[in-house]
Amino acid sequence: MTTAPPTTPGSPTAPSSPITARPRWTGAEWVKFRDPKRPRQLLGVALALGTVAAVLLVLTIPATRGTPLSVTSPEDVLSASVLGVDAAAAVLVVLAAWFTGVEFRTGAITEALLRARRRSGIVTAKTVVIAAAAAVTAVITAVIVTISGSLLAGTAAGADWSEVLAAAGSSDHLRLAFGSTLLPVIYSLLAVFGAVAFRSVTGGVLTPLTLLVGSMLAGWLPDGLASVLRPLLPLGAVHNISGVAEAGGTEYIGVLPAIVVLVAWTAGGALLATWRLRRQDF
Repeated sequence: MTTAPPTTPGSPTAPSSPITARPRWTGAEWVKFRDPKRPRQLLGVALALGTVAAVLLVLTIPATRGTPLSVTSPEDVLSASVLGVDAAAAVLVVLAAWFTGVEFRTGAITEALLRARRRSGIVTAKTVVIAAAAAVTAVITAVIVTISGSLLAGTAAGADWSEVLAAAGSSDHLRLAFGSTLLPVIYSLLAVFGAVAFRSVTGGVLTPLTLLVGSMLAGWLPDGLASVLRPLLPLGAVHNISGVAEAGGTEYIGVLPAIVVLVAWTAGGALLATWRLRRQDF
């Protein structure tokens, strides 16, 4: 009497079984982000665009503000240079929308959805990867534009270097520079949620863009209505944290309420994206 050898999981005769192990979504999303060239290229473009924008914004102060650069204070020069972080944010939003939405366009998301027990893990993984990439890029950009603004304040504006260094290291500037890094992070996350909710790259780009335009339009409303709407939008919340919103202005609500607003937008966007993904068919 003979007995058949036991089959191994890799042998042709082994019975097939569904995947039961929980996929490591964050690791998989990181590999998808790290390996292609396009994310690295866009991250480089974000840094370059932020730096160039900072320099141009400082050099065009005489045209935009009507005052010679030589009489512009180091604080004003540095505050103008920080706007380079906003320029980098535009590229990071495109990156987030592309990274998330391209899988819906190509249909590559189908395999991941079939493997997922809880599709919230996919949204969470994409959120973590994009948040980390946007945060690191935004902080590096903030450092670069601060250095660029300091150099321009000491050379083109002719300010005393001791004043320049004091302005660059002041609490007001550090709050402005690093508080502004929340803008690319939050808007990149909104791009992720929009790309999932609308299942497209275009939806990912238009979601934060719509909120940005909404903030601009809210500023044109009567003060009573603007003071209600503007602080509730992501841009107004970031302005409160970075110190741009002044007490008594229509955007001002304080730092802690602004943090709550940003958390609400992030949590609400994640819930919407997860709900939409659970309804995704094949």
